[in-house]
Order: sequence, then structure tokens, then C-alpha cells
Amino acid sequence: MPPQILGISGSPINNSNTDRLVQAVLAASGLPAEFIKLSRINVRPCRACLGCVPDNVCKVNDDFPALAEKVNEASALVIGGYPPYGSLDGFTKAFLERLYSLRHRNGLNRGKLAVVAVTGLGRGAPGLEEAGGQIAHALTSEGMEVIGQLKAEGNPECLVCSFGAECSMSALPWLFGKDTAVTPEKFRRVEDQPLVWQEAAALGRKLAARLQAG
Repeated sequence: MPPQILGISGSPINNSNTDRLVQAVLAASGLPAEFIKLSRINVRPCRACLGCVPDNVCKVNDDFPALAEKVNEASALVIGGYPPYGSLDGFTKAFLERLYSLRHRNGLNRGKLAVVAVTGLGRGAPGLEEAGGQIAHALTSEGMEVIGQLKAEGNPECLVCSFGAECSMSALPWLFGKDTAVTPEKFRRVEDQPLVWQEAAALGRKLAARLQAG
């Protein structure tokens, strides 16, 4: 039986906050689901070749055509991304671009439900709203209904690169002011953000209720 819900994460970090936020929605639904990490497969940006025009099947020789079959079979998507440099990450953006092959003429994704999950620096830094809006816009353009957006604070690479405390290009000073010491309380786990974590569970249950109601 194919999964009813497909969870997709654009984060390349192993077991990232983005991964776990997407997976929390899937788990809370209680429905058959599959989680896919885009950094572990090969999905390149759309080449605008229009090879998909006759049959809504992308002709680019990478892993997207196989992923597209799973998207077609699913009734709902949970898409997770993050905003490096204040905009949506490349893995998620490439996936969303390739959905064009399913959209034109026949709108194969119309009527599906979707949840958006984005993690980023937060703490006043730009990006969360932008990235969430970009994913939601793409899915809405596909004809999907976005029933909710999750936004969680994450961790800058400067906390783990070993040079963040003294690097002249570090993000730590504008996130934490003069206190640039790498200390445990500066790290954010999505599970420790109760409102976001509770909302993820609620959206998973909402997805299940909507799908079971037909």
C-alpha cells in the first residue's frame, strides 16, 4: 500500500531539526507515511526543456521521475526546508521547480493537502517567513491546500564550525550580541519549542482527520 502522506526534507544535515519536525507531523497522523531526504537522492533544478508537456512525465535522467510517482500516489505532502542567506534552500527549491511537470495542463496535484515546515535562525534573523511563504506559494500554485505552516528556530553553522566565537564573518555577534561563546543554551532543538512541537502534532492529526473524512 503506498503511503498516504509523503514527508520531504530539504535539510542536508543528518537528523536535523527540519527532518524531525516533518517526521513529527507524519507520526502524529497515524497514517501510512514515507519520509524522504532530498540530499540523499539526486533531484536537479528544472531545465525548462518542456519534455513533460505531452504526458506530465519529467524526462530529466535523475531521481525525480521516481519521486514524482510517489508524489502522485500520496494524498498529502509535508514539505520541510530552511533559509540559508534568508531564502529557501537549494534542495527544496529544486524539488518544487520540478513539480511543474505534474502541474501543466492536468494539475495532477490539485486537491491534495499540504503542511509546510521550516526551520531557521529565528531570533529576529530573516528567512523563516520568506522560506515558508515560498514553499506555500509553490504548493498552492500546484492546486494543493496548505492547511498549516510550522516555523521553528534552528542553529547557525557558526555554532559548530569551531571558529564561530572569533571569526570576523560569524553570525554569532548579530544573533547574541557580545556573548559569542559557544555554550549549550544557544543551541535550539525543535522538541524544546513546545508551541511548535504541539502544533506539529495537531497538524498531523488534522491531516489524518481530513484524509479519513474524504
